[in-house]
Amino acid sequence: MLIFLHSIFILGGTKLASIGFNDMYTLEQLRMFVAAAETGSFSAAARKLGKSQSVVSQGIINMEIDFDIALFERSGRSPVLTEQGRALFMHARSLLQHHYRMEQAVSSFAGDHETRLVLALDEALLLPGASNMLKQFAELFPATQLTFISVASPDAPGLVESGAADLGLMFAAPGLNPKLDSVFIGLLPFVAVAAFDHPLSAMKSVELSDLAQYRQLLVKGVEGQVLRDFDELGPDIWWCNNLYMLRELALQGFGWSYIPRHLLEEEHYSNQLKALPVEIDYKAWSLPVERISAPGHSRGPAFTWLADNILDLLDQK
Repeated sequence: MLIFLHSIFILGGTKLASIGFNDMYTLEQLRMFVAAAETGSFSAAARKLGKSQSVVSQGIINMEIDFDIALFERSGRSPVLTEQGRALFMHARSLLQHHYRMEQAVSSFAGDHETRLVLALDEALLLPGASNMLKQFAELFPATQLTFISVASPDAPGLVESGAADLGLMFAAPGLNPKLDSVFIGLLPFVAVAAFDHPLSAMKSVELSDLAQYRQLLVKGVEGQVLRDFDELGPDIWWCNNLYMLRELALQGFGWSYIPRHLLEEEHYSNQLKALPVEIDYKAWSLPVERISAPGHSRGPAFTWLADNILDLLDQK
């Protein structure tokens, strides 16, 4: 297979050649060159590629003739890349990687994989376990571009309903939205926190009346919707649309707040924020999490895989 791109290689400030891949070398020659450089042996490269050593050696010699440079120093027992060879090796390996990704993309298109998916999510739900899920997605659907929209949970339904997002991941809203399909995927524990030097942190036991005396930090969407189960306990309240911002405001001593427990467990914050011993929180207080989508949404293989695997997100470690 021939490559129909052009590239200019520059070594030591001197232009080597303006190379048209279709008239200089083939993918097979690139593979031979890269395999020989990685294995440090023409015979090992031949075994790796399933070719004879003479074919590999001749392929690399042909490249050296076309480039008019030596790619390998052959004076020792094993071939060693020359300075020019080391520079070209990096380019060659990159070209093969791009070619591999292109082949993956072509294969994905042949399987009718979507070219783009948009996920609207409360960023506090991008849990550590999501990393493995996203790695698998990237391997299975290399041609599908993911776009993440970070929103306050109350704002996610509007984006999914309007079609601006394909899927939503949010803390459950009160009541059911008949315009959306929602699936409960689990409970995420929350904890009340305040900075170590906040007056509440000095208390051995905290009651609701104690919380009401100090500024409360709460989440509100851009259209004024609030998270369920978050009551306003006093007159002094600051609002924002991001749980990470709530954590930061609490850290700086501007008030107390409920945040997901995993946000407190991060080392930087566990050393500076205190979990308050709230009397009514004898057991962990948790908020339901749901996945939302629009009824009738075109469900391609990438959408279906992501939607199904999100259901196990809270079980991932």
